[in-house]
Amino acid sequence: MIDRTVAGRTRADGRVRALVALVLPALLVAALLGTSEADAAIVTTVTFQPTSIAYTEPEIANTLRGQYAWSGQEPQPGSYKTLDTYYRDQVMWSRIEPTRGTYDWSWFDQGIADAGARGGKFGFRVMAWCPHCWRDATPSWLPKQAGTTIPDWNSPVFLNAWDDLMKALAQRYGNDPRLGYVDIGGYGKYGEWHNDGEGTNGTPASIGRIIHAVHDNFPKQHVLINAMNTEGLTQALALDKKIGVRMDCLGLANFFYSFDHIPALAARWKTAPVMTEWCHAASTSTVTGAAQVKKYHVSTVSSGNTYQPYTSMSTTQQAGWRDAVKHSGYRYQLRSLKLPKSIRSGRAISVTTVLRNAGTAPTYDDWRVQLRLLDAGNNLVAQAPLTIDLRALLPGYKTYNRTTTLTAAPGTYKLAVAVVDPVGYLDPLWLATKGRVAGGNYVLGSVKVTR
Repeated sequence: MIDRTVAGRTRADGRVRALVALVLPALLVAALLGTSEADAAIVTTVTFQPTSIAYTEPEIANTLRGQYAWSGQEPQPGSYKTLDTYYRDQVMWSRIEPTRGTYDWSWFDQGIADAGARGGKFGFRVMAWCPHCWRDATPSWLPKQAGTTIPDWNSPVFLNAWDDLMKALAQRYGNDPRLGYVDIGGYGKYGEWHNDGEGTNGTPASIGRIIHAVHDNFPKQHVLINAMNTEGLTQALALDKKIGVRMDCLGLANFFYSFDHIPALAARWKTAPVMTEWCHAASTSTVTGAAQVKKYHVSTVSSGNTYQPYTSMSTTQQAGWRDAVKHSGYRYQLRSLKLPKSIRSGRAISVTTVLRNAGTAPTYDDWRVQLRLLDAGNNLVAQAPLTIDLRALLPGYKTYNRTTTLTAAPGTYKLAVAVVDPVGYLDPLWLATKGRVAGGNYVLGSVKVTR
């Protein structure tokens, strides 16, 4: 007869002896190496935490954020760089279509070329009416309201010609990566969608045609509408959540009143840009403008329509100017990235990335975040997507857990992150992160690749 108690103890004693045999060598190793080295021996991941660039450091220039060159005016102060170009006075309708159906594209070609030379984007607004301007913006052949110089907004001639102009522009420039956005001009004083009580307004149907002519012909570009006309604004906001807003008097108190009273307008910055220019009025305050940039999530501001140049401003006004520029639009920081210390070539790896948008708005373009391996000379060896959509990264922090694959020959490489334009036109995005090297790569450290 078997004593089950004794047999159970024997089996238990055997398991204990086996466990001791496994654990004792590890304890001896820990005693010999010291606690920190023993801990390091069993850690399988590494976390990189690069240094961020502070607002007090030089301005970071990226497309469709910060300042843009307006009407030939360069950004201020002179040390600031801009990538984008905006035309309005140059592309008055009378100038680009002096006779019906005959177009002069030279001004658009010039603006596109200037943006390309800067490495940025071109935007424009066609004006049909510019009262008291240096040039009559209305083509002589366009019907006018009786007894006025105001175009007949409801005339079939006006509406058909506007349709044709937008179609012709889209055929010539719609696939050009240098064209970034189009203001829905055409209607109202300066194409700003207000008439100041002058003349007859456009009907809802006419306003809808003006909006659709731009929206339907430029699906690859950002489309903006001025917030000065309730009917136009309502139609545009309902048509497409990607139609952005333009406000033309930054720094004037209470000018953003409509943003405070129209919920759809107040939230539009989450899906489409809010672009502005400074107000050309003595009451303009750059301090007020900086606060408006932050409150209303403004992406771009302009140097071209200021009441006084930067060099003539007081110290307080200059500080407000810089504050407005630096906080406008997106400002992405790579805060940390964790992945295995040793990467098996061609095998899936888990990557945890923490990003921060320290700006006031997201980007609205399809940038691609890539994980990269570089050799000792910073040459690209391998890259893999991290499938992070920066358009959805609103101001604040966000953690992304992704799985990706890197394939490279065994060895030790520099690990880097880059944010690239999928079309290949723009240079890699500048992050508010230190460590950028050639190719737009932000080097984090080194990793080992095994078979």
